[in-house]
Amino acid sequence: MSTQTAITSPCTGICTLDETTGWCLGCARSRDEIAGWRKESDSWREAVWAELPERLAQLGVAGQRLPWTTDDTRRFVAESLGRGTGTWVMGVVGAVAEFAPAPGEAVSVTVEDDTVTAHTRGGALRMIINDDVRALTFDQPTDDGKARSRIAIAVKRKKRQLPVALGVTDLGEDREALIARDSGHLFDLGLGREESRFCVRVAAGRARTALENVADRPFAEALPAFGSELLADSPTRVVETVLGRIEVQGAIPHPDERSPDGPHTHLLPNQLATELATPVDMPLPDPYLPGALFYPA
Repeated sequence: MSTQTAITSPCTGICTLDETTGWCLGCARSRDEIAGWRKESDSWREAVWAELPERLAQLGVAGQRLPWTTDDTRRFVAESLGRGTGTWVMGVVGAVAEFAPAPGEAVSVTVEDDTVTAHTRGGALRMIINDDVRALTFDQPTDDGKARSRIAIAVKRKKRQLPVALGVTDLGEDREALIARDSGHLFDLGLGREESRFCVRVAAGRARTALENVADRPFAEALPAFGSELLADSPTRVVETVLGRIEVQGAIPHPDERSPDGPHTHLLPNQLATELATPVDMPLPDPYLPGALFYPA
């Protein structure tokens, strides 16, 4: 487990200076501030951090890296889950899983080394938060540690990658399952995205047969052949990113029904067609892959 104590660097991996202001287009520091970061005092670094939000706003940069250590990030994730202060989302635009307790339901949270795991009625979540992980905010700072800010937990693109399935793929037994009583084969639905994969854990039956019959066919082509069977069977949905996974159980609502309270998923082909990894107002710098997004309650 990380034991970082120094004030972190605001670097986001974009090291290009704006010609007008002289500030970095990724972190909003000046050339001299970047060069002196390691040798200056903590109070100097804190003063630079305090200047960055206004500079980033002037530059028109949407996201700002938070001055959190790895331990700070892990602690925020665990506390937000335990207190139910918002919703955690994994996936890409049009194919996501959302984790938040339904009203009146509790969340159990465990932290073991780098791993944060949470369970609530109808769902489970796991994130692996190590030094490859960065936290960015997309809103102005608040007085309560940014508890009301939208936050992205991102992972260095060069450090972690997901297997990319270009068609429906039977992955076999799910050895990473968080809901132990649930069994079956894990099928990647073949979205062909590097940021996330949308899977279902299916027991033997009509839904599994329908998926087997469209093996290797891309999602958009295969959906008409298996969609109704998945809707009827409502198997466990598993959405994975380079950060971890969210598992969701319970009935899949019909298109004209509202999403249930508590953990649920969205799989919307028209939104998938945008090929956006994150919402348009939450863009991530290219050196990162999205791990999870936090929306405050």
